[in-house]
Amino acid sequence: LLLSQLTDNMSSEQWVLGVHTLMPSLLKNPKVFSETILKDSAGMLPPYCICMGDNRRVRATAKLFDKGSATILNDLLLKHNGNPGRVCVAVGTYKGTPVVVFEHQMGSSAAEILVKEMIADNIMTKTFAHGSTKYKSDAKYVIRVGSAAGINCRETGSTDFRTPEIHAYDCVVASHQVGISCADYSALSGSVNTFDRSTKGKVEEKLRKMGYEFKNGWPVLQMDEKFSHLLKKHVSATMERENKDRSEDKKLGQVHLLGNVSKDSLYAENVEEDFIALRRDADVGVSEMEFATIARLGGHKSMLGDSIKTAMAACVLGTIPGDSFADLDKSVSSMVTKSALIGSLEALHEVSLAHRANAAQKRKSIAAACSPEKRFAKAEVHLIGHAA
Repeated sequence: LLLSQLTDNMSSEQWVLGVHTLMPSLLKNPKVFSETILKDSAGMLPPYCICMGDNRRVRATAKLFDKGSATILNDLLLKHNGNPGRVCVAVGTYKGTPVVVFEHQMGSSAAEILVKEMIADNIMTKTFAHGSTKYKSDAKYVIRVGSAAGINCRETGSTDFRTPEIHAYDCVVASHQVGISCADYSALSGSVNTFDRSTKGKVEEKLRKMGYEFKNGWPVLQMDEKFSHLLKKHVSATMERENKDRSEDKKLGQVHLLGNVSKDSLYAENVEEDFIALRRDADVGVSEMEFATIARLGGHKSMLGDSIKTAMAACVLGTIPGDSFADLDKSVSSMVTKSALIGSLEALHEVSLAHRANAAQKRKSIAAACSPEKRFAKAEVHLIGHAA
């Protein structure tokens, strides 16, 4: 097929099948959403988003929002005898910027269903109003914050060693995504037969149209460079601030900009050689279980004319080769996650300033903002596993 034909075929596909979150129900109930920051945008979500695998992290992140702005939408719907849905969703403001945080659950199949619904045209808007402040965003910004296994190339000093070396308590911001998930392949091919690869050519052409390149047989999608560097800057700054008051044995690690590979099975880690090769040959520094699908959905939606910029801050629990689930000090690992969350909020806030209608509002927001370090005490963050 010609690429133009593929685009036409993909444009005609139904973006969302079924209802899997509380949002469709909320949008039909102005009485409920009028109690939240969504009231001036008819219940639609803002284009600044953080997603994660664990509902406890969603609730913890809501505690980092501006005082009095946070709403756990599930709890609000229950209060009004509504349907709270199956995933946790929170909205609020951070330094005045409207943000939505939601749970994408574990694995690529769940992430596809939930992220697709949350970024849909009738759920999330790039033109958002909050009181007298109007936002007109160039894209929907979606950051995944979670945990992952770091990937190294053998021991320091070996012939195939690659720098930087990744350690537990580090954080890796995705510079590029290597590979797609089985869920992605099935969605793009329409095939449910895992052994059928007769549609490989069609899938490859669709991926190229979404912006993927193919290197050594792997589809590779580059993240938006400006957005990824901004995220790295803010996560690094947050971790550095936190480290000032910590003893040497309690220090948080470093922030790196490297590639990611997503696996459909956690137990693929039992075969370390494939991961080591990806670090050596494709500059892949971490592996988790959802970002391949989130990145692919961003590429797909952007191709259809609704720009999505995806990014990820992955907190390292352990490394390959070695122990991908290290024996961690939870007081340290939880602070790495919290730093990633605050860094993500800071990045979204900085991005949003260019989207506000009035430049004076930007200066007012910066002057009145609560400093990031003051927000650390507000949230308890749980670290679960490479999919959380």
